[in-house]
Amino acid sequence: MVLRIDFPALPKDKDLLQMRADLDDVLEEDGWLLASGQSGVGGFVEMELEDEKINPKYAILAVKNYLQQAGFVKETTMEIAGAVIGIFE
Repeated sequence: MVLRIDFPALPKDKDLLQMRADLDDVLEEDGWLLASGQSGVGGFVEMELEDEKINPKYAILAVKNYLQQAGFVKETTMEIAGAVIGIFE
């Protein structure tokens, strides 16, 4: 299952490489990064979540919690299976 994060801006203390490293730590064995990009201050990260051995909802909740705790703005969204949700929804 692919999870895409779209962010209008990174928190002041983060850059894209740090965000990728943080997400890699959050996912551990539950997923892996596929792609990322940045245009100006906004950008995206795509990751594949493991869904054959474990329920991907735990990885989704862990990523959502990371985004909230790291200080991403409320306009940051996650897209999962075509559904777009805000990180504070």
